[in-house]
Amino acid sequence: MRDKLTAMPDDPDSEILIEMNRIGGAMEVRAISAGDGLEVSFSAPANAAQSDIQRLARSKLAYVRRKAAGEGAGKKPDGKGGWIA
Repeated sequence: MRDKLTAMPDDPDSEILIEMNRIGGAMEVRAISAGDGLEVSFSAPANAAQSDIQRLARSKLAYVRRKAAGEGAGKKPDGKGGWIA
C-alpha cells in the first residue's frame, strides 16, 4: 500500500511518500520526504491506525533531520555522536 501525505507548504515534509508492507503481525513502513529525499523506515503493529503511522513518519523524519544538523542535548563533545549517560 502506498500513500501520499501532504502538509503545510513551509514544512520541510510538505509531501511525504509512505509505503507500507504487511509482514505477519507487523507493518514495515518506509517514509520519504519529497522535499529533500530523506528516507526513514520503521516497523509498526499491523493493526496500527494509519494516522498514527503518518504521525510517526513525520516525527522520525524530523528527528533524523535534527540529528543530522547536530541538534539535541546529550551529544558527545567530540562530535562523534553517541550519548552521554
